[in-house]
Amino acid sequence: MKKVLVSFTILAMLAMSSCLITSIHPFYNPEDMVYEASLTGSWIDEDSCIWTIEKEMVSDEFMGPEYPTKSYRITYHEEDGTLSQLIGTLFKLNGMYYADFYPDPDEDHHFSDFTSMHHFPTHTLARTDVSSDSIMLYWYGEEWLADLFEQNRIRIKHETVGIGTDYERHLLTAKTDDLQKFITKYANSPKTGIDVDEIFAKGEANADKDWGDTGAFLKLKPYDGPLPEKKAIQVEAN
Repeated sequence: MKKVLVSFTILAMLAMSSCLITSIHPFYNPEDMVYEASLTGSWIDEDSCIWTIEKEMVSDEFMGPEYPTKSYRITYHEEDGTLSQLIGTLFKLNGMYYADFYPDPDEDHHFSDFTSMHHFPTHTLARTDVSSDSIMLYWYGEEWLADLFEQNRIRIKHETVGIGTDYERHLLTAKTDDLQKFITKYANSPKTGIDVDEIFAKGEANADKDWGDTGAFLKLKPYDGPLPEKKAIQVEAN
């Protein structure tokens, strides 16, 4: 199946996580982490959904003093007030910037406790470009990874999981060092069929070029308006 690459909102990508490369281990080592203060603040995407990016604060004990990390706490606001909360980590590998996204473990991501028991948190990978007036993100796609496996071009630890009757996804199980070797060799190679540099240079995906389902591009611009009102959660009486 081939499609023209288009922009996605983060919620659409999370709702269809099988569209993105996922890993049970992070794509970065602690020494790779980079903190850019310019990322913090409010941003808006082309679908008018708002991102707030803050410095992540953690505590070693319950109700203990908090201290900052090199990661970011990201809240994604839909217009109807629905929220998605993630931990984002910017890291540098071979001179290029990437972001690792992971569901915030301290937040409820599903209204139903029973539903949440059936979800396993995974990391996704985005090539990243940061400037004073934009954040550009390119998430690597599941079909791109599947093509590499089908062509026997890569060998990396993974599990192939069936979804329904006619679709499979690949969950990477390799450790971080092996993930980074994979990124270095394949993620930016012209032979992969992905030219992220061209996308970033134009600030948009080329709608006239058949990129295939290789990934998802998103551009954020600074935002200084009000945040959507938080959607009320209906709770049934005992």
